[in-house]
Amino acid sequence: MLTVLSSMLAVTPPTRPNVLHLVADDLRPQLGCYGQSEMKTPNLDELAATGLVFSHAYTNFAYCAPSRNSFMSGRRPDRTRALNFLTTFRMAPGGEDWVTMPQLFKNAGYFTSSAGKVYHDHMDDPASWTYPSNQTKWISCQEGDIRPAAGLSQHAFCGVTNESKITYTDEDLILHEGLKRMELAHESGKPWWVSIGVHRPHVSFRVPAGFYGNELYPGDVVKPPKHPEAPSDLPFMAGNWDYKSDDIGDSHHHCQACTVPTQNAIEYRRWYYAAVTWTDHNMGLALQKLKDLGEYDNTIVMFHADHGWQLGELNEWSKKTNTELATHIPMLIRVPWKTNSIGKKTNVRMELVDLYRTVADLAGLTNIQDSVQGKSVAAALDDPSTTVFEEKAAFSQIGRCQCQKQDMSNTVQCGLSACGRVPLNDTDFNFMGYTMRTKDYRYTTWVSWDYKSSDLFNASWEYPNGHELYNLTTDTGMDFDYDGYSVNLAYEPGYQSLVQQLHQQLKDAVMKMH
Repeated sequence: MLTVLSSMLAVTPPTRPNVLHLVADDLRPQLGCYGQSEMKTPNLDELAATGLVFSHAYTNFAYCAPSRNSFMSGRRPDRTRALNFLTTFRMAPGGEDWVTMPQLFKNAGYFTSSAGKVYHDHMDDPASWTYPSNQTKWISCQEGDIRPAAGLSQHAFCGVTNESKITYTDEDLILHEGLKRMELAHESGKPWWVSIGVHRPHVSFRVPAGFYGNELYPGDVVKPPKHPEAPSDLPFMAGNWDYKSDDIGDSHHHCQACTVPTQNAIEYRRWYYAAVTWTDHNMGLALQKLKDLGEYDNTIVMFHADHGWQLGELNEWSKKTNTELATHIPMLIRVPWKTNSIGKKTNVRMELVDLYRTVADLAGLTNIQDSVQGKSVAAALDDPSTTVFEEKAAFSQIGRCQCQKQDMSNTVQCGLSACGRVPLNDTDFNFMGYTMRTKDYRYTTWVSWDYKSSDLFNASWEYPNGHELYNLTTDTGMDFDYDGYSVNLAYEPGYQSLVQQLHQQLKDAVMKMH
């Protein structure tokens, strides 16, 4: 409470503010500050109480590598051409000369460094840092860990014990390296940028004692999803229903109509919540270090995830889709001298690609390359209720590969984990789904992918293969069981004019993304 009250006092804007950039992996807005009252996330809730909560923030690609290539470079996925785990933005035409978000600060004389998963694993960008980053290795479930009961996916979660082969977590290593870099930054005598990215709540949900699912979220605290079935009239390429391609790995989940048993769903959700609390704990260590260094009131703090996640809603158990839940992310920005933003929420639709121009604005940096995309939403820190961005839409996309009839379910569905390791010119690359979130609707269209194209643009809009339309007029961003997520209106007679209008709007926007 004292921290919150002190932050309400006037703070003199520093000439060159520091930036602490905190990133979580696979985290939807499953936080107390997003209305999830069952969640134990005191550190991020305090950050929200002293900063601005973006109720409607979105990724531009709902899995790790493409998302991080996009927001760290400030270019949309179609411009980076990094649409899977095979390429980075540096391999795009002109990409070698692009200045990344932290590199902009480096060029302005800042100390810059990172620890953990900020760029995707094995895709670090040395040009971004004045002091070498540390991409901490993953620690999966180990011999001696508490493991799931029989009938549950054996890689979904685990608990560290005294008998574990490795008795610490990757987050322990990440925070050790991250806090060290914060100290070095402070001692450098320069303004600084430090990024710290944790692995959780990505599967496996590996957490230490004191953070086990049944310790933090016992009994019936955890509820099953209200809408566990996929929407009707859904294009076959829209979903990610094969347990070999989803993240949780429950073998019951192998077709559009094949749902995970309720008790299994509750256990996965219980341990995801625990992994979120573990993430909050580690973010708290970084925030406390900022206070200990005396830098709390001259530092911009940004916390966000790389994309959202689905915990059984609409029969989805991963990211890798264009749904509201897969694309919706937490976004907290604390700028102590922007007093109008303290403890407020804004409905401005922010995209991750907007982060580059936004933080540059907040820090007073210019000389941004013309190829940087997105839009600064820094004005929301001065007036969270601003209507300047009323017409601003948020865009995302996802690929679909090896779409074929499945013998087990006798349905057509796609595989190869949302094209994660499929070259863009491979015959298995079949579709690209583009989605647009407006104030009232989410519209998605699935277009054929021309793998033979030598152009930078492989999507063919002439004959769309499927549409989705969801009425989100009353969606607050705080209800993951919102009824409107589960009703596809794209084929309803009364919505055809709107579908055509939104389709043209989405097409026009995508054509400008390259």
